[in-house]
Amino acid sequence: MSLVYSVFVPHPPILVPEIGRGEELKCQASLDAYYEIVNRLVQAEVETVILISPHAQLTQKGITLLTDEVVRGNFAQFGAVQVSLSFANDLVMIDQFQQDLAGVIPVQGPIDHGALVPLYFLKKAGWNGKVVLLGMPLERPEEYGVQMGGILDRLPGRHALVASGDMSHRLKEDGPYGLDPAGPECDKLVLQALQKDPKKIANLPVALVEKAGECGYRSLRMALAAKEGAPEVLSYEGTFGVGYLVADLYHSSPLPQWARRCLKAYLKKDDPGRLDLPDLSSAGFGERRGCFVTLKQNGQLRGCIGTTEPWQENLALEIQHNAVAAGTQDPRFRPVRMDELDTLSFTVDVLGELEKIAGPEELDPWRYGVVVRQRGKSGLLLPHLEGVDTVSDQISIAKQKAGISGEDSVELWRFEVKRHYE
Repeated sequence: MSLVYSVFVPHPPILVPEIGRGEELKCQASLDAYYEIVNRLVQAEVETVILISPHAQLTQKGITLLTDEVVRGNFAQFGAVQVSLSFANDLVMIDQFQQDLAGVIPVQGPIDHGALVPLYFLKKAGWNGKVVLLGMPLERPEEYGVQMGGILDRLPGRHALVASGDMSHRLKEDGPYGLDPAGPECDKLVLQALQKDPKKIANLPVALVEKAGECGYRSLRMALAAKEGAPEVLSYEGTFGVGYLVADLYHSSPLPQWARRCLKAYLKKDDPGRLDLPDLSSAGFGERRGCFVTLKQNGQLRGCIGTTEPWQENLALEIQHNAVAAGTQDPRFRPVRMDELDTLSFTVDVLGELEKIAGPEELDPWRYGVVVRQRGKSGLLLPHLEGVDTVSDQISIAKQKAGISGEDSVELWRFEVKRHYE
């Protein structure tokens, strides 16, 4: 399966009850989100956690990798020596990283607190897998993320990437580092980008990031680059003058995996009636929904076909029909060949109900898709598309797809979408 989850979590020791001694309750939203995110990893049956920490041994160039057979650490420096943890290192994965991850520097030593805090909450949730502990890269985090994602795609098993880091340390006058206007501004821009266009995070002004005094900016960028997803911010707090962010960056969904199986079976000329349907009681497969199946190759569109309203008995059959159509009937592209299949990525967009709206002011290109209609002509554009940043862009492109003049008035409909990644 390779990488099935990627998350970003904070690492303040005060969140650990044995250290906070009640003070952690002032960050209840962060605690609730932490328990939610680690429970998701447990439910996803993650076998190995790859953890990136800004408090591990760091190097100006390259990336450090803890190679001890068993890794150990405790919270003695925070007054809780009784809280100690130990985990087996995933030696197979470590060997693979040393071979294929450029600039790896093997190191030994205890687990730092940037890794200990997330591992504490995972242990509390009942997780007992293996770990791989990395220092946060100070340079080229996106390159390391892409490399790591590629390596994990070649490894068997179910793995999660946990990026540890705190946001700005300069949110309040009475905080540990005082207040700098860059602190709240930097955190605001990161949150906005996560909810709209995560790629913009890498392009924040260097001076702004430095003034904010963060410690997780690079680990976040690395995790985002490892696998494209639809980030979900579970919580953000600045109670003690430091930004604590908990976010689900990516998780694998069975819907696009089913789409891949359907297209593969079609290309092999298998009887579609002999393809076992997925469990209709799980993952929404039994619902009746419109959906779009999108294929990409090296990040470029390779096919996209969908239905705004359901035509099949259930979502599983809707995906099956649209997956085959996206691979073989999109007029913009030649049909997909069997030998291309492993080079493609699949996403499935499940559409909500269409809702007629009064005007453009009720649209948001990052939240809502749009349908334009005029005298029998209709055009649709999905939300959250790279390069479509404004409502006017969204409507203009939808009109072009429908063959409607840019000056003509149209009926507007909107819909929400949940995007699923492999």
